[in-house]
Amino acid sequence: MKTIPSRLLLSVSLLLTSLSYAADKEPGALLKIGEWRQDVGSYGVPKQFEHLVPAKWPRDQWYSLIIEENVLHIEAQSPADKNPEWLNKIVRQIPEENTPPASSSAEFTEQESDGILHLRVPGSPIKAGKHPLYVFKNGGHILNPELDYQYRLKLNEVPFGMRIQNGLKGKNGAPYGEGATYFIEYDGKQFEYALGYYGWASRIVGITDMDGDGFPDFIIEIDGPNSTAVIILMSSTAKPGKNTPTASLHSWGC
Repeated sequence: MKTIPSRLLLSVSLLLTSLSYAADKEPGALLKIGEWRQDVGSYGVPKQFEHLVPAKWPRDQWYSLIIEENVLHIEAQSPADKNPEWLNKIVRQIPEENTPPASSSAEFTEQESDGILHLRVPGSPIKAGKHPLYVFKNGGHILNPELDYQYRLKLNEVPFGMRIQNGLKGKNGAPYGEGATYFIEYDGKQFEYALGYYGWASRIVGITDMDGDGFPDFIIEIDGPNSTAVIILMSSTAKPGKNTPTASLHSWGC
């Protein structure tokens, strides 16, 4: 029996590691002005940008998301030769490699926060303009979903369903683990999103068609005991079965 050269084994190992990382990688990135000094209470750097110097983060293909009066306003940001000011307010805070967070020269004040989300999903057909949000029976676009309840809804006359589960469940139905799991149905298919170890208290802050394919896209907030998150689920980046979120933004506690 021939032995496999160690160099080949190393190459295979590196390939498997790369494929595993790609499977867990979210296709998009989500940013917001806030605390970015990589300390307690700070937003975490998106996976796609972890290998980049902050000053070299992409400055193209960004869209601004603003919610006002049951409408999601999406604005395409024009390409620029230099970082837009909102991006500078983020990258200036992030300490350089091997530099303690406390030594960061840029300071952030709460007055700078404008609540605008900045989304970048290369290759996805995000549509700029005004997008009506789904209005629930409470008269608003925000919903704290009832767990294990099967919702049957319509967006622009297109039916869809959703069910939110509290963590994972064993064979006896008892929940274990952490994190909300969203099961979304449309076009005769089911899409599953395990939102991770960020707490169970999720709320939907908006459902609309961001990418123009006729199917619902979600903006979700998670409020956990030691962390918070904003998560985007877009139908154009999903496939039937298990999916990673399109993009997410996490703030870590102690």
